[in-house]
Amino acid sequence: MNADSLNIRTGSKIAVIGGGPAGSFFALHLLRFADEIGISPEISIYQQRDFDSPGPKGCKGCAGVLSASLLRNMGELGLAIPSEVLQDTIENYALHSPYTSISIHRPEQGVEVASVYRGGGPSVSRYEDPASFDGWLIREAQNRGANVRYQQVKGIYIGHESRIEVEEERLAYDLIVLASGANTKPIPMKGSKYVPPKTQLMAQGELYVGVNDAGSYLGSVAHVFLIPSSKIIFGTLVPKGPSIHVSVLSSGDKPVSIEDFLKQDIVRSMLPGHYEQTCACRPRAVVSPASNYYTDRFVAVGDAAVSRLFKDGIGSSFLTAREAARTTVWYGISHRDFKQHYYPLCRGIERDNQWGKLLFSIHARSKNSRAFLLAQQRLVGDEQNNTTGPQPFTKMIWGMFTGGYTYRSMTRMAFNPGTMTRLSRSFVSAGLKGIFHRGIDAPRTLEVGNKRNIVVLGSGFAGTYTLRNLVRHLNRNENVEITMLSNENFFLFSPLLHEAAMGRIGTWHIAYPIRKLHHKDRFSFVQATVERIDLRGRRIITDSGVFEYDHLVMALGSVPDMSGLPSNQSNVYTLKTLRDSMLIRNHIISVLEQANGQGDLQKRKQLLTFIVSGGGYTGVQLVTELRDFIFRHLLKSYRTLNPQNIRIVLIEAEQQITGGLHPKLANYAMRQLGRMGIDVRLESRVTNVWENRVELNNHEILPTNTLLWVAGVVANPRIAELEIEQDNIGRVVVQEDLEVRGFPGVYAAGDCACVIDPESGQTVPPRAHNAVRQAMVVSHNILAEIRGTNKKTYHYNQSGEVVSLGASQAVFRFHGFRAYGLLARLVWLGGYSLLVMGRYNRVRIVMDWLSSMIFGRDTTYIRLEKD
Repeated sequence: MNADSLNIRTGSKIAVIGGGPAGSFFALHLLRFADEIGISPEISIYQQRDFDSPGPKGCKGCAGVLSASLLRNMGELGLAIPSEVLQDTIENYALHSPYTSISIHRPEQGVEVASVYRGGGPSVSRYEDPASFDGWLIREAQNRGANVRYQQVKGIYIGHESRIEVEEERLAYDLIVLASGANTKPIPMKGSKYVPPKTQLMAQGELYVGVNDAGSYLGSVAHVFLIPSSKIIFGTLVPKGPSIHVSVLSSGDKPVSIEDFLKQDIVRSMLPGHYEQTCACRPRAVVSPASNYYTDRFVAVGDAAVSRLFKDGIGSSFLTAREAARTTVWYGISHRDFKQHYYPLCRGIERDNQWGKLLFSIHARSKNSRAFLLAQQRLVGDEQNNTTGPQPFTKMIWGMFTGGYTYRSMTRMAFNPGTMTRLSRSFVSAGLKGIFHRGIDAPRTLEVGNKRNIVVLGSGFAGTYTLRNLVRHLNRNENVEITMLSNENFFLFSPLLHEAAMGRIGTWHIAYPIRKLHHKDRFSFVQATVERIDLRGRRIITDSGVFEYDHLVMALGSVPDMSGLPSNQSNVYTLKTLRDSMLIRNHIISVLEQANGQGDLQKRKQLLTFIVSGGGYTGVQLVTELRDFIFRHLLKSYRTLNPQNIRIVLIEAEQQITGGLHPKLANYAMRQLGRMGIDVRLESRVTNVWENRVELNNHEILPTNTLLWVAGVVANPRIAELEIEQDNIGRVVVQEDLEVRGFPGVYAAGDCACVIDPESGQTVPPRAHNAVRQAMVVSHNILAEIRGTNKKTYHYNQSGEVVSLGASQAVFRFHGFRAYGLLARLVWLGGYSLLVMGRYNRVRIVMDWLSSMIFGRDTTYIRLEKD
């Protein structure tokens, strides 16, 4: 063949990279079209994986459902799938939700959907012979003249002479066809601007149940599950001979696992009591087309080019392979040929996928609506009783889950005026029925006269974020009343208390009024002090009355652990409330005022000695902020004071400060404290306290008027006094879903909850970000109880940590990335400024930070009396 020719002739060499359906279909179509014009090109299919091998070696990461249109189209090639390859014929689909189940029969007679194994099946599938669809298809291509080479292609070179690299050998070809799937490792390519398509992770698996059980539980029906208020877009159970294929499509970067999907009550009800999970994987589904997927002597087909969104990927492979092969034989292999004759089909699939994204977006919202699903059930039922009509709703659902119709045609069906009118009428009817009638399928949230009372105790991180999540996701037609009880009418952003105490930010800027929260019309706030929690009587006794509950969230937080403090002297200060921060700030300024007028050097040194007991996150951030406050700001106003007379001591009982912090971060923090002149005493304890001195380790006396006590916390007394299982500091031991064992509907979160991390076996530390994540789980589970859906468990995430070390230093870690110094401090500032609640507070705090850098901190003494 002439090297300058861009046409296929007898003897032309064509390399197909990938032996899945796209590659096999291309070879089969090319051989067919070439035979029609009387030429005989040489086709080599490069395939590394052995599809006939069971288990991971032959895994294709695919659900293996063949659409009716694909089965019809395969007739063009004279292909009839052997019975041993076909696992089951899907006659019906069933759509399940907590509200209803919809049975959908085939909208067109004679149109079948089949399930197959793309590879050799699970490693414990009990098959005597391979039952691989991909293996059968590539053998068909081989039998008709294609050469199959089980070799790995290591590189592709596109140019005047296109080549591939195989086992360090470069082979020249007239045309290179890329037909690798979405789950195949990308092959290095030169001479082309090809960019692979974007993908999204799914979760799939196989459950072995035995031939009889699979048929008796599922029949010839593919079951689709819609889980309201979850990340699951949909999940499916598809019969495959003795096994059940499980497939879960979910939103977000991390897919919902097979295990979590199978825990759903409506899913469990469809499965036998005993089954064996024989395999599980997280394959990728194509969600956008590739770029530059054709040029001179190069073309991509199937997933490597463009595929139908979420459904009928094998059908897309057939269509793109057919059009690329037709273009190759009838027109040529130049960029212009592919653009003129191949690109229009691919562009059509791309445009159809845009309609698909719209439909899936509507689906993601409608699956949460009981009224919508009941209306849909009624309309589909009416259509199936009258099969002579157009059946738009039946076809839409069938097409969404089988790929039997284009997304564009389904969108036309959905937005047809007649269809919209029928849906609106049925939707209104279903909604009214749910409000005024009690039926078997009516969720508890719509039962008139059965109001559910949710009581949230505490306005800290756990309580406030639980409240926010509840009111945000609560439907207005749900008969639920939410009440928050707290002795403070604001949410305190406690991670910044140490900065408020040292004058960097305004005290009230870290407090956000509860009554200013969004959706304030959906909850009640009562400022009250909780006096007793009666779990058995399901009521809360406060100084403002008694409150009964159906669901309770205990989030009263913690109090300073004073058990290690020998006495309670006037020179001991804690840091837990806004008032604490104001008292500390006043005291620091006060002792400098006294020292400034003190003539006795020893008395002056005593006043200028500051001890912080507790070297955890709070203690380290407090002591470094204290050092900056004194040396960078206060001393400017007290010029008679000698900085060398100022002594700052950090006391820590453990062998390392900031326990639990990554060792490299902790070591950096320790060195930074040394550079700042802070005296760190490890493995030390305060053993006695007097008004003007402190004893360490039963023998060393440190003269001081200041002891800042941040040496740990214990549970709120109202929690600690409960007669239920608790840890050594009074926190309630909770289950994985944060519910209190033995008390349904009662949850604990934040500093009130003792949560065990199953991986480390240690208790989850009481930190703000953990409380926020626990609040999300608690709110989800309360709504799940009300709506009759499935609850979820709390998983501790310790992927990131950050500790401030003063005005310009910090340490930061996120997974394997670590940062130190100014960069980490900027991350700390940016992160906390985004987490602060309320735009006003957020802006004021950022302005405070900037103002303190430019003009210094506020050193005004405001007289307050300590209790």
